[in-house]
Amino acid sequence: MAAPNTYSRVVSWVKVILPLVALALLSTLFMFSRTPDPNRAIPFADVDVEALAREQSLGHPRFAGTMSDGREVIFTAARVVPRLSNPNMLDAETIEARIDLNAESILLIVAGEGLFDLRNEAADLGGEVQLTTSTGFRLNTEILHFDMGTSSADAPGEVEITGPGLTLSAGSMRISVVDGNDVVLFNDGVRVLYEPGS
Repeated sequence: MAAPNTYSRVVSWVKVILPLVALALLSTLFMFSRTPDPNRAIPFADVDVEALAREQSLGHPRFAGTMSDGREVIFTAARVVPRLSNPNMLDAETIEARIDLNAESILLIVAGEGLFDLRNEAADLGGEVQLTTSTGFRLNTEILHFDMGTSSADAPGEVEITGPGLTLSAGSMRISVVDGNDVVLFNDGVRVLYEPGS
């Protein structure tokens, strides 16, 4: 009968000693703790906290898809911010795109800004839009509306094209697919300078 009494005494002492040890440890933490040195604080990035709270942005996103005719399109941007009124509308900055025109040639698009419409699979590009083909042609315009659903593009403003032996300017342009072929239609004061053999 001595063992149960010894066990009970040990348990009783432990119930008293352990809380006292915990209290002693806490008191030493407070006694020996130093006041924080603001000069040794971890430096944080210089960010606008209020802007981060207002806007949910995504850095360096990548969008990939296929047009109605099956050609692949890849869009990248430096920054994208969804609109609060419509999350399917994304404002983007510094946009680059690549379209595989066929097995031999590609089209590269660069724009300073743009608006992506995810629901309608469309994009409005602006801020000095530049299109460059792997065959050496370059097109410059201010605004380009790109529609993946119909594999079409519209430039409502002036366009300038330069390439091997060709210089062209027009007031507007439309690119569409007819019977599997790309058709480019220029309007509003078209001027063409063609230099054969150059």
